Amino acid sequence: MTARSAERFDRRYYDRYYRNARTRVSGPREAALLGGFVCAYLKHLGQPVQRVLDAGCGLGHWRKVIAQHFPRASYLGIEVSDYLCRELGWTHASIADYRARGRFDLIVCQGVLQYLDARAADAAITNLGRLCRGALYLEVLTAEDWRDNCDR
Repeated sequence: MTARSAERFDRRYYDRYYRNARTRVSGPREAALLGGFVCAYLKHLGQPVQRVLDAGCGLGHWRKVIAQHFPRASYLGIEVSDYLCRELGWTHASIADYRARGRFDLIVCQGVLQYLDARAADAAITNLGRLCRGALYLEVLTAEDWRDNCDR
């Protein structure tokens, strides 16, 4: 993702797609439901969760979910949006080339890959595998979703 394409993730973008109840694609309630399911499944599997990476964390809805289900886990949110990094204190990075010390027990990458070109998406998928030592929640749109449901 280029710096220019990252500029589109400004206040207006997040107001429209995440803050406005009439136009948002998802919100805290949806994150709580999905995140609750993911966390319950990890507990069922006996997967320890001590380090969490939220790649493309946006407004950080998963942070609250992780804190509720794994209160001792550390949470790191990375984001390409300069706006959100300034406003919410996220680490400015792209999952395509992010480097970390150590690996993560859980990585959440929801609604990110569709914004990357093919080369960056390939790099991101490789990087996710390198960073993950436990579980990965990866949301990938189908061609039908991209065609019929996305506001591009």
